[in-house]
Amino acid sequence: MKPPCSRIWVFDFDGTISHLVPERDAAVLDAECRSLLSELADDPNQVVAVISSRSLDDLIGRIDIDDLIVAGSSGLEWVIPGGLRLGPNARAVVRLERERKHIDPTLRRLARIPGVEIEDKTWSAAVHFRHADSAGRDEITKELDVLKTMNGVAVHYGPEVAEVPFLAEVGKKTAVKTLIRLNKSRYQRGYILYAGDDQNDAQAMEWVLAQKGSVYVVGGRIAVPGSHAVDSPTDLARAIRHDCQLEYSKMMLREDGYE
Repeated sequence: MKPPCSRIWVFDFDGTISHLVPERDAAVLDAECRSLLSELADDPNQVVAVISSRSLDDLIGRIDIDDLIVAGSSGLEWVIPGGLRLGPNARAVVRLERERKHIDPTLRRLARIPGVEIEDKTWSAAVHFRHADSAGRDEITKELDVLKTMNGVAVHYGPEVAEVPFLAEVGKKTAVKTLIRLNKSRYQRGYILYAGDDQNDAQAMEWVLAQKGSVYVVGGRIAVPGSHAVDSPTDLARAIRHDCQLEYSKMMLREDGYE
């Protein structure tokens, strides 16, 4: 597959290019998504990135594709082709420690709820509640609502998990803007595609659509007006291939004098 034009391609990981699994550590890149990303990354005209709330090192270990930009911690940590790593400055580290002091008491209370597991990702925490009962889930919602109201902390819900960033600016929307800044000379408005599956992706999706880009929602767990909906990572890869072929065919017709 050769896309008919240069584009920035952005993919979430869990639930988007990897299937959701009961144990987070067992997540692997879907075979058809691996093939798609490899082909895109091999094209020097394309900018291809995977942005996840996972830590950078965790994410890199699951994606072994050359010429791919990988961002962990929802865009706070980056590795770009050639191995260069980018990350937060010392000022952000100081702010992190200050903000954690406001959030840690809530996380400690949540950790005492039966069936809850807290995953500390340094720049954010994931509250996993897959094994919590209905009473426990109600308590989680109440605690996180208070955290949002009293401390202004963002909370992004995904399948059986709530993501709590420790810094207000952490998020996929900011990460996409950073990606564009890193590739400013190669970006044209409208030539960006974003694929994701949960609330942590929604703001980025809405921003991409406002730039006249394309958005794919995988799995039906969120609704984003103007997006394309697909059922699974495998379906995502197939849909993108189909849409690229359709775009290419239309371009050929225009060059031949047809509208």
